[in-house]
Amino acid sequence: MKSFWEKEEESPFTLKKIDEEQIHEAEGTLGVILPDTYKKLILEWNGGFTVRNAFPTEQPNSWAEDHVQFDNLRGIAKDDGIMNSLRLSNELDLPEGLVIISGEEDTWIAMDYRETKEHPSIHYFDLELE
Repeated sequence: MKSFWEKEEESPFTLKKIDEEQIHEAEGTLGVILPDTYKKLILEWNGGFTVRNAFPTEQPNSWAEDHVQFDNLRGIAKDDGIMNSLRLSNELDLPEGLVIISGEEDTWIAMDYRETKEHPSIHYFDLELE
């Protein structure tokens, strides 16, 4: 199976290695249950650049006609990675209840916990298109 992570070198998104207990603590702080796939990826490599840099979509956006940028996944650390989602949501004027897993500047991808505490939907936010 091909790797999810681009492990050539650490990136600004790569955080200190964590364990399951720290993930559980993060879930308690966020008040959500993170998806198993996300937890598995974060235990392997706590954030960083991904091998692929896009995710296909049928809706055009400010990035492209047929895909969204997805070149990194945020990890978990105190006041960093997904743990700064509330601060970022406030700064970007995004709704509360999001756990931001990727993005920068005007495009963001988040797990949406506004109506659930587990099994979130994933949303793409394009601030240029409001």
